[in-house]
Amino acid sequence: MVTRQIKYQWDYLYCSLDVISGQAHFFQIPSVNQVWDALYLKDLELTDPDAIHVVIRDQAGFHLRDGDPRLPARVRIIDLPPYSPELNPCEQLWDMIKDELGNRVFPMIRELRQATLPALQRFREEPARVLRLVGRAWLPDQANSMH
Repeated sequence: MVTRQIKYQWDYLYCSLDVISGQAHFFQIPSVNQVWDALYLKDLELTDPDAIHVVIRDQAGFHLRDGDPRLPARVRIIDLPPYSPELNPCEQLWDMIKDELGNRVFPMIRELRQATLPALQRFREEPARVLRLVGRAWLPDQANSMH
């Protein structure tokens, strides 16, 4: 017998992976839109208020673009080409998280969030794990060219 669930709720997890230090930054939110995106980027900016944070990301409609007045002052955006998830290291991280959580039923969003914590904590505590995901020579080069 297989457990199944026919109702669902949505929850969203943002992620940034530092291509230099290997630091991982996560932000769980109940929805995706440009208001939440601006809040996420502000939270990212606060992790190091003196740094310029260069975010390389896809062009999802709910993502703010570089130059948007709602962007925090110390955040810059580089867009990946459309339809190229293989260029985004966070997509590999999501696959790993899904492998751990797949085929499980979570009655409430808070239980799903709780179940994600051990996997997220491994990435927070092990920069080498992050650097293996972002180990593409063009990422630091592209990020540094923005500064």
